[in-house]
Amino acid sequence: MLKIFLAVLFLIPAFSSGASAALFTKGQIDQISCAATKMQLFYFYLSKDRGDNVKKYTTNCGNSKVIITMPAWIDDKQPEMEARKVWRDPEEGAISEAVVWQGPISMLYEYFDLTKKTFPPDAGGASISPGLLVKEYADVRVRFQLALDRLYRARTKDFVMGDSLQGRGRTILASFNLILNEMESVSDAISSQDSKRYAEAVTASAVFAQDAFSMLLKPPRVYQPLPRETPLQKFLFTFGTIFGMILIFIAVQIFLRRKDIIPKEKVEKYNALVAKYTEAFSRQFIKVDVRVIMWAPAALGALLGLLLMNFFAFIIFAGAGFYLGLSMPERVLRMLKQIRGKKIDSQLMDALVMLSNCLRSGLDIVQGFEMVSKDLIPPISEEFGLVIKNYQLGMSFEKSLGVMEERVESKMLSYMIRAIVLQRQIGGNLTKVFERIVVDIREESKLDEKTKAMTAQQKIQSIVVGIMPWIMVGVMFIFQPDTMIKFYSSPIGMFVGLFCIVWVIIGMKIVSTLGKINV
Repeated sequence: MLKIFLAVLFLIPAFSSGASAALFTKGQIDQISCAATKMQLFYFYLSKDRGDNVKKYTTNCGNSKVIITMPAWIDDKQPEMEARKVWRDPEEGAISEAVVWQGPISMLYEYFDLTKKTFPPDAGGASISPGLLVKEYADVRVRFQLALDRLYRARTKDFVMGDSLQGRGRTILASFNLILNEMESVSDAISSQDSKRYAEAVTASAVFAQDAFSMLLKPPRVYQPLPRETPLQKFLFTFGTIFGMILIFIAVQIFLRRKDIIPKEKVEKYNALVAKYTEAFSRQFIKVDVRVIMWAPAALGALLGLLLMNFFAFIIFAGAGFYLGLSMPERVLRMLKQIRGKKIDSQLMDALVMLSNCLRSGLDIVQGFEMVSKDLIPPISEEFGLVIKNYQLGMSFEKSLGVMEERVESKMLSYMIRAIVLQRQIGGNLTKVFERIVVDIREESKLDEKTKAMTAQQKIQSIVVGIMPWIMVGVMFIFQPDTMIKFYSSPIGMFVGLFCIVWVIIGMKIVSTLGKINV
């Protein structure tokens, strides 16, 4: 009560009786009056004892007279709505569908009738300030919200209110929700002493109410399912798609086997690329057919496009697979070098300790390398053994170490090699250098473990950012394959897919960069 009193006390100056006439324009007054009349008609349409004058009612909406004729379908549906009990109240008992609709409709009529009191006398009002009606507006809004809530919750076992009024219920409920929002705007306008906002909010409510009433005069929207394909049509489409893909595959095979079609320099470039990567893999002590790595992604992409039964999808996935196949050997080689370098880092400390012991016992560095290649396990024994073999075949020891440094991605191994090369050129205590490198390896391993623990969250976020969109797309493909294929095979779908791929990659890069620590 105190809040209402203070609101009225402060709002009376803003909405004085002298300014009431300027609250609404002539058009706004017509809209509100017309909405009140239509809500009254709506209420009587759902009553079983309505009079004949309601069926054809003449009223003023705007500058002209309008004859509103009650739709014929209401005569057929009203008894059914009156008989269907959709709500049970502890005090009122079972309530029919028609009465449940009449609740919020009567509140809307009361809402517009309350607003009419703020009209000037020549428009049928009393020029009352809206600030004096703040309690009444709040009361109408609460009762309208309760009636609307009951309208949403009312139902039977096989009937919901959205299906009411021959399927018009959902659209009318949406309009009622918008009116409820405008009622809240009316309260805010009164509190903020904004007369223009008050008039606009009430007028918007009137427009929404008239839209809801107009739905009664329109035929109901009926869902028309798309014609379903016959089994024969599905079979012919599937057979044609598979047959077309097979013809494309055969054509590609013929194209690739025709030596006169592919330029000679292209073939030589391809063979040189295969030889280059074959040698690079062999230097990592790995025997693999590079052609398999290059063509497997292309074949997998083409197979995926074939399974989607869409020509554009086949071209897109096959092209993506071919592009990925060209870069796959380099990616695999880089990954294997990193893995091998980490394994060598984990064994390097034992190798350095063994080299230090060999030097202390009077052996030279070459003999120390031979001891490491015999006593330790791969991969470090393989690398040290290859250095010895190159040295025995006539390559200088420094050059053999340089070849190993190029082959292995290891920062600590590079420190060791440079220390050995400097010692052989200018002299020095190599044992002390090895001991210092061992200490550095221990400290770096501790720091590396600490940084991994600190950046684990960023790495997981990077993985989630990269994987989750494709998981969601996969789930959508499972539940709506036809819709997804139709969309992503269209030009806008291809553009959206490419746009998403680019920004997912950018997001992964940014998140992963946040987790990198340069030491």
